[in-house]
Amino acid sequence: MEGLNRYDRATVALWSRSHAELVRRSGRGCLAEAAVHAVLAGLRRCPEPAALFASYEADAAADFALIGSLLPGEPESEPFWRVRDAAFYLRWLELAGRKG
Repeated sequence: MEGLNRYDRATVALWSRSHAELVRRSGRGCLAEAAVHAVLAGLRRCPEPAALFASYEADAAADFALIGSLLPGEPESEPFWRVRDAAFYLRWLELAGRKG
């Protein structure tokens, strides 16, 4: 996380907590994991951290629609945000050259 400003470090920490929470709550099982990886597949078009942060700040409606196609619940609900944030964290790890 070297070279990141405080806001971006806090954002990565939020993503990390969401990912950890999803791992702890494996009760959502394979559908939650599939939703994370579906969002992650789209995030792979972000070739660098700056593009990833810009994508996070952009409209999340498409991500929530994708998540909603796999999980029950309301778009923009807490579980949907956790899935989205977890996907961003996994992409962050890929860009940083780390394993999740």
